[in-house]
Amino acid sequence: MDNREYHNGRSRIFIIATLFFIVGLMVGGITLALSKNSDNNQDQDHAQKNVQINTNKTINYSESYKELYKQVSDSVVSIKIRKDGLSRTTGEGSGFIYDSNRHIITNQHVINGSDNVEVVFSNGATESAEIVGSDKFSDIAVLKVSEIPSDDDFSPYPLELSNSSNIEPGEFVMAIGNPFGLEGSITHGIVSATGRVLPTEEGFSIPNVIQTDAPLNPGNSGGPLLGLSGQVLGVNRAKSGDNVGFAIPSNKAKRVADAIIEKGEYGHAWIGISMVPVSLNAANYMNLNDTVSEGVMVVKVIDGGPADKAGLEPGKQITVNGEPTWVDGDIILGMDNRDIRNNDQLITYLDTKSSGDRINLKIYRDGAIKNFNVTLENRPKSILQQ
Repeated sequence: MDNREYHNGRSRIFIIATLFFIVGLMVGGITLALSKNSDNNQDQDHAQKNVQINTNKTINYSESYKELYKQVSDSVVSIKIRKDGLSRTTGEGSGFIYDSNRHIITNQHVINGSDNVEVVFSNGATESAEIVGSDKFSDIAVLKVSEIPSDDDFSPYPLELSNSSNIEPGEFVMAIGNPFGLEGSITHGIVSATGRVLPTEEGFSIPNVIQTDAPLNPGNSGGPLLGLSGQVLGVNRAKSGDNVGFAIPSNKAKRVADAIIEKGEYGHAWIGISMVPVSLNAANYMNLNDTVSEGVMVVKVIDGGPADKAGLEPGKQITVNGEPTWVDGDIILGMDNRDIRNNDQLITYLDTKSSGDRINLKIYRDGAIKNFNVTLENRPKSILQQ
């Protein structure tokens, strides 16, 4: 083989190899493109499935509210009261059927001071109501009617109360009542928050209150705040501003109502003190560390009350840096091995207790930590301030 043939052979081999390389690139590119197209199709299929899944999970809340309203509206009533011997209605509110013994729950402030109470059902039937009892500290009242009307088109029944300790913010809710005398009105919203402490006109507070953005107006008081299950989450009580309303939790309403039905009244556990958070001025004046500064200071001890009997000591008010300041009172740091960092925590924990229960208080006094056992009593009705 001469050099020319050798070079020609190498040239042919190079050309063939180059052709195979080019064909390989083309085949690889086609395969990759097909693979990517397959992946894209799979992604699109997956996305379509996701869309379908989300579509299937869509809830028609409008239909839910409509069905719920149909189910429970017959059990919600209007409360009309007359005072001072007048023949005309002097006040209105709402309520709902509580049990098969014809008891109806409403707010205490709705029927407070009334001479005559009437219950108006959504079919227009009106019944005179007996006030079984009421509790101004929780704003719950129980009425009783002699008869609950019913027919083929009107079927009221006792509404079931939920376990309000399981309620979470974000849950959808519906309120039914008679705002401004407009009977059978429905509004809806969500649970905005739980565990609120709501001050009352009596100087005490209602703990574990439910906050909602469902519109509440005068006349809604005493009506039910319902979850989409149809259970009562709370008893509507107050509106504090736009999109801020409150309801007494169902657990509290049930405890109070049951006690009123059984005994005519409800006994609130009472410790017999007034308290305030430790202020910055007080902390500096008393040279308190950060932990003690987070407690609550006793500023008043009711003579003869549980705290007085246990030996708790109140503070005094002086001027510090030009401001009125409570100093030198016992500072509550804990209760039954629970840290207490504000008034609301103490009030909420006391709400779980009953008269006769004994609690242990962790107290800071004169630079030392001490423990006091306090036996709780029933809150006197004559007490307007703790």
